[in-house]
Amino acid sequence: MPLVLARIDDRLIHGQVTVGWATHLKPHRILLANNEIAADAWQSQVYASSVSPEVQVSILSMAEATSFLNTPEAQAEKILLLTGSPAEMAGLANQGAPLEVVNVGGLHFGPGKKEMHPFVYLGQQDFRPLRQILNKGIRLSAQQVPGGLEHNIAETDLEKMEAKF
Repeated sequence: MPLVLARIDDRLIHGQVTVGWATHLKPHRILLANNEIAADAWQSQVYASSVSPEVQVSILSMAEATSFLNTPEAQAEKILLLTGSPAEMAGLANQGAPLEVVNVGGLHFGPGKKEMHPFVYLGQQDFRPLRQILNKGIRLSAQQVPGGLEHNIAETDLEKMEAKF
């Protein structure tokens, strides 16, 4: 399996990913799947420049990311996959990306969001895509950093969270 981590993190590529996760997992490539950033050369360059030179960076649209993840080239690499939202990760799952486990790593506080864990805040728009991921047989877990406590996220956890709204 080429994915060493599939992570939902609204900050995308940042220190926790480049120093914490990448140092721990030693991926060959960080793959950021985001339509808007992939279409903007300047933003793509900013995100790519924050990664150590020995790690390749690919910033692809959602369709391009799914296609790439299913190539022999990707199968031969260790890839750290990032999306900024549950909807984006569910989109990859629905398009056939080879996901087994999704790490819900950093969804921060904002208007209309409630705390699931100190580093995971969900809004009403997040429940449907998270359920889509679970319904594909993909495990959800919340873990902020390598070595940190890992919390399994099951349908019952989503139901409890949704009842808070």
